[in-house]
Amino acid sequence: MKTLRLWPLAATLLVSLSAPARAATDIAADYTIYLGGFLFASGTFHARLDGDSYNLRALLTTAGLPRAFYEATFDLSSEGNFADTAVHPRLYRSVSSEWDHPAKTMRLDYDAQGMPRITATPPVRPGELEVVPYQQLSTQDPISAVLVPVAAGAHPCDRVIPVFDGKRRYDLKLSYAKTMTMTPHGLGRTLEVIACNIRYVAVAPIEKRKFTEMLRKNDSMTVWLAPFDEGRVYMPVRLLLRTPLGGAVAELANVTERTVAPEISDELRYRLPQPRPQN
Repeated sequence: MKTLRLWPLAATLLVSLSAPARAATDIAADYTIYLGGFLFASGTFHARLDGDSYNLRALLTTAGLPRAFYEATFDLSSEGNFADTAVHPRLYRSVSSEWDHPAKTMRLDYDAQGMPRITATPPVRPGELEVVPYQQLSTQDPISAVLVPVAAGAHPCDRVIPVFDGKRRYDLKLSYAKTMTMTPHGLGRTLEVIACNIRYVAVAPIEKRKFTEMLRKNDSMTVWLAPFDEGRVYMPVRLLLRTPLGGAVAELANVTERTVAPEISDELRYRLPQPRPQN
């Protein structure tokens, strides 16, 4: 019986000495997107922040009346590491489907230097990609771009985010607009959020489509960022921009944040003193 009483203490000491670990943070959020004042799409977002690693997934579908005319689903995920103010993706996956058309997939695998390797279905045809290798180096994928880590004393708006989605290469230039408070649904606490103006800068290719051209000339895009994971990272809670069909607003509908205790590895579990079975 004495061994049984000492086992929890021994386990705690061994874990603290051999495997000090920070609790992981799970963030789950629901978003709604309005276009021209009407509900256009809805989405979910999940983030697992574990030490300096992250795992993100976003699912976006058309909603409301537009879904009757245009049914589409976009499933995006990303995993990698971040440190201070830098984000280093390892893997990005995108699966998109529209009506009864075959799904399109895009996968980016990043090497140690931050160069992505593209795997796509249907495959990218020779000469179709207009983004040269040096423009792809040290970029972020579209979903990891929502993760804004901050170092001590740094500002989340003071940055340029280089993005490559497998087809297009662009910069998102953030600049400070204002600070305000808001209470997101489901979180149960008030947050101090920072509004950042965004300027879209096309790097390659320089498209002449109406929407892309509007983004390039648009100075009224704004994103509201809120701190999560004890202030280590900021994430969007609201996004406002203009489109050819009117103003678009993506807004947080619900969010929960919880900490997850670190698990004991199988190797460490094997080393822990095991309780003796009682007779």
